Amino acid sequence: MKQQDIRNLFNDDDVSKMKLPESHRDEFLEKLKASKIEEQKAPNYRLVYKIAAMFTLFFALGIIVFNQFNQEDIEASTIELQIKTIEQKYLVNIETEWQSFLVVATGENLIKRFEKRLNELDHDYQEISKDFKNDTSNIVIIEALVENLQTRLQLLKDIQEHIKILNQENEHETTL
Repeated sequence: MKQQDIRNLFNDDDVSKMKLPESHRDEFLEKLKASKIEEQKAPNYRLVYKIAAMFTLFFALGIIVFNQFNQEDIEASTIELQIKTIEQKYLVNIETEWQSFLVVATGENLIKRFEKRLNELDHDYQEISKDFKNDTSNIVIIEALVENLQTRLQLLKDIQEHIKILNQENEHETTL
């Protein structure tokens, strides 16, 4: 092959001497527009994949959040069940101690005074129970519930012990 200057190559060529038809520019623009329309009609798979990925992500997050709230509900109901069990045990003991107190108590004033004190503690317990229903996970409220029950039970035990001591003193005086 013979070496030539590239500039001279097109001077001798018939193609360079040809003229484009007048409508060439318009035809070119129409073909360009048609190819853009076809391009737009073709689905954009990247966009479809992004939307599918976002949907999957939101769906997975929804499941995780739902399970977490469901787990918290299960934990809350477990705590409530445990509190109910403790409450029942204390209430049975309190009632037993109260009945024992009524058997050994001799003064009507003494019974009324302690009954009033127990009713006050019961009223406080009902208020704390309302707070507990609103916030079952608050440890301070749970401790207050248990402490109230323990206070009532201890009050009854102390009263009973005091009455036993008084009865022993009365027995001791009568034997002298």
